[in-house]
Amino acid sequence: MEGRAGPRYQALAEAIADAVGSGALPPGAKLPPMRDLAWKLGVTVGTVGRAYALAEQRRLVSGQVGRGTYVLDAETADPAMSGPGAADLPPTAGGTIDMTRNIPVIASQTAALADALGAMSRKPGLATLLNYMPDGGLPAYRAAGAAFIARVGLDLSPERIVLTGGAQHALAVAVLALSRPGDTVLTEQLSFAGVRNAVRLLGARPIGVAMDDEGALPQSIDRLARETGAKLVFLTPTIHSPTTSMMSRERRHAIAEMLRERGLILIEDDVYGFLPRERPEPIAALAPEHAIYVASVSKFLAPGLRLAWVAPPPRLRERLVETVHSTALALPAFSAEIVTRWIADGTAERLLDELRAEIAQRHQIARGALAGLSWRGRPDAMHAMIDLPAGWRAGEFVDAARLSRIAVCPAEAFAIDPSTAPNAIRVTLGATADRATLERALKTIAGLAASPSSDPAEQARRRIV
Repeated sequence: MEGRAGPRYQALAEAIADAVGSGALPPGAKLPPMRDLAWKLGVTVGTVGRAYALAEQRRLVSGQVGRGTYVLDAETADPAMSGPGAADLPPTAGGTIDMTRNIPVIASQTAALADALGAMSRKPGLATLLNYMPDGGLPAYRAAGAAFIARVGLDLSPERIVLTGGAQHALAVAVLALSRPGDTVLTEQLSFAGVRNAVRLLGARPIGVAMDDEGALPQSIDRLARETGAKLVFLTPTIHSPTTSMMSRERRHAIAEMLRERGLILIEDDVYGFLPRERPEPIAALAPEHAIYVASVSKFLAPGLRLAWVAPPPRLRERLVETVHSTALALPAFSAEIVTRWIADGTAERLLDELRAEIAQRHQIARGALAGLSWRGRPDAMHAMIDLPAGWRAGEFVDAARLSRIAVCPAEAFAIDPSTAPNAIRVTLGATADRATLERALKTIAGLAASPSSDPAEQARRRIV
């Protein structure tokens, strides 16, 4: 870092780039933990974090939740992504297949966006999109959300809807509005890492609820609520991640009854809720006074739109609106305008149907490529959970897969208590642009899983060769 101009984080990122280019950091090498490097260099953890993030944007390294940051193969690095202002450029495609993110693959998505932008450019009063949106969102945007949510069995008045900048923002807002430092928030033992991190960031404590093949167990929620005094619960009843479980109608009714008896508030994450053609109604439809319903466009239209619809009980709406205002002031209107247009003209329905067909095709590929392995994945889910055979530990498998240019998530990345995580990985089926690449990646994973080694020296060789 010494002698380099610019901010410290940028100097550190360029030092990493030089080390990768010279071979001092070879492909597969693990960078030091951020806290350790920060202490060694005498900088803040935030500085190291920004440097690692910039190096990842340049496709020099890849970070994995719970595993660390690793150097990518030289072919994936982009030498043009260096120097001042590089952080403003988008990352380029590389040789590593990232199967850690759930991204909807829709062939006509770009054309639909171009059409929407063209129509918006001719809209009378276009300048209104440059102004602050009113708290909660414009009535037309809320009405569109209510209309689309009705298809999953939840009838809402537009007045109930609150717009947020994506589901992650919605979850953080709900936790911030309804909990205090030191409070306990209950969630599944395996849960969306974003809510776990948000709970901890806000000074509350997440505790994992026991699960079975349907998801969270009502009796475990009830017991932990009594023992901890928790008042807030986070669940994903429909296409749970990472397990893909679908909670039965009977289980949903049991949880709704328990919410009423205990006076609990549920944050119901329904980000995958539009994907199944048939599904039980949300728990929010069964206990509307005790549930905050969250739906997002990220998993059926595009994650970059950053739009979620939140439906709290009427008595909590103002509190959530105030918290959204405090955390974002006002949301950009562009995404809400695009999504509202797509819902009104049928584009959203068409894109959703296209995505469903693509998921079905990719699920068929997974069935063939993963034959012989124990794995779970609904035919309407964009991800699957693969149980690892004897001889593999999830962390070692993640490292070995990375050396084969495939990034996957260990189950412990979703675990509230990592010691209880199953020996499994989650892979996403929408991470590749084409089906052939998906099949190749899944077959590589299957081949790797079929050849574990119990020899510690061989396992070490896998990690560094």
